[in-house]
Amino acid sequence: MRTWGRQLKMAWRAGVLAPGLAVGWCLAVLLFAGLRLLGQHPGWHVDLVVLILLLMALSAWQLTHLALTLIGRRPAGWQSWQLVWRHKGAWLLVELGLTILALPLGLGGLSSRLLVRLPLPADFINYVGLNRRPVGITVAIIYIVVAGVCLLRGPWVFRRLAPQIRRPGSWRQMVVALLIGAGLMGVWWGLAEGIVTLNWWGDARLAAGLAKGLAAGSLLLIFLGFVVAVILAAITLVWSWCGQPAVSRPIPRRQGWWLVTLLVIAGGCVSAQALESTPQFAAMVAISHRGVDHGVGVQNTLGALRHVSQQRPDYVEMDLHETRDHQWVVLHDENLAVLAQRNATPHQLTLAQLERLTVHENGYHDHLVSWSTYLRTAERLHQPLLVEIKTTPQDSAGAVRRFAHQYGARLRRDGSAVHSLDYRVVAQLKQTAPQLQVGYITPFNWVAPASVPADFYSFQRISVSQQFILAAHQAGAPAWVWTPDSPAAMIRMWALGADGEITNELSRLQRVVRQRPGKNWWAVVQNFVFSCV
Repeated sequence: MRTWGRQLKMAWRAGVLAPGLAVGWCLAVLLFAGLRLLGQHPGWHVDLVVLILLLMALSAWQLTHLALTLIGRRPAGWQSWQLVWRHKGAWLLVELGLTILALPLGLGGLSSRLLVRLPLPADFINYVGLNRRPVGITVAIIYIVVAGVCLLRGPWVFRRLAPQIRRPGSWRQMVVALLIGAGLMGVWWGLAEGIVTLNWWGDARLAAGLAKGLAAGSLLLIFLGFVVAVILAAITLVWSWCGQPAVSRPIPRRQGWWLVTLLVIAGGCVSAQALESTPQFAAMVAISHRGVDHGVGVQNTLGALRHVSQQRPDYVEMDLHETRDHQWVVLHDENLAVLAQRNATPHQLTLAQLERLTVHENGYHDHLVSWSTYLRTAERLHQPLLVEIKTTPQDSAGAVRRFAHQYGARLRRDGSAVHSLDYRVVAQLKQTAPQLQVGYITPFNWVAPASVPADFYSFQRISVSQQFILAAHQAGAPAWVWTPDSPAAMIRMWALGADGEITNELSRLQRVVRQRPGKNWWAVVQNFVFSCV
């Protein structure tokens, strides 16, 4: 085991410092930093496409040259280029496959920058969103199968790309390499979170200028640590593809200065962009999720509405379902089992039957209420609403258009808005009541927002990034985020530049946005860590 560890260290040393490889890593990092910088804003540009093509070509050369170096061939640079050109079609497929596999893992911070540029038909996006669980399970199964095939067949494919390799690595060696790579990223993550904690401490105790300086240095360290971890993980993987050969030839140390110097330059550019990019800490719209604040009352009931309206939120978000008699009831769940202990759906009961049900939550009880009653109460309280229209296959034909004709002008007059997870609702409402503010709720963020035009977007919090918020702004639409409830999550979304937050903890959000942004640089650092993976 000790001998194996020494061989791995020699492979790392050779893979980083060997002539040609050190410069290659430097160029790759510079191209990667350029993609992060150019990819900050949505849209495709010639320079962005050129950088992507250059990075793909350089990656193929770097991995080929690395493999030949590790097996002791020490080729000239042009020899590796010849080998890459000879297998250019295979390399393109390999790199596309690796990119697809790396997308869910962040692709080093490039995932959101690529996905936000992915245009797809609105009908397809809507189908995926409405059927996200079966689609997600199917995609996960396909991903596992593809990853397994790459794990088992990767060494043999790589041997075809570099025929000088005498024997490919075994699947056990591949598994060990992946575990080492995961360990390196785990160490980086732990150190990065420690740096975030240091910034949180510094924001509370240091002057504004010093706190910002600490954040700038922290971003640089986190970027450099990430690059080092990725390079060492890549070398470990290629070494295993090559059968873990012994690496013993001495490597000149002076080559390391190329890597260190250009790494610092690239890291400085990336960290400066992360620190100064806009939007950050924008004016915030505070929205109560399901009309509740801090668990006081039962969601979507009049008691909760009256209580939360005293906090004067910009909007109270609430939900509508169609009933069996084609009325609207204020309710989120598609089944009443949890709130009313009755195994029934709104479509199985009339509005009158639903209004007689008692619902329980958070130690409170109340009655379900009709949409017309809820709306009248909100208007008496001068409380704008954010109405979410829920849809099911049992909805009656024309339900959304009837809603728009009956309530569109009234909601617009009240300063209220409507949004939905079903893009068909968004399209029908805009067609029937074009002056009404209508938004689209994203169950996860994986495609260009321009593919589903809306007046605003309610982005799911876990997968949102600054690029999606910028893409919404580019389309002239505000970006709201659901549902950050902890102070840390609220501040991170604020630091991303979200225009509004839909939360179950309204009063907590209102306290958060009264803070000085200069005391929350830790959130910018934390968002940067999350953007890398």
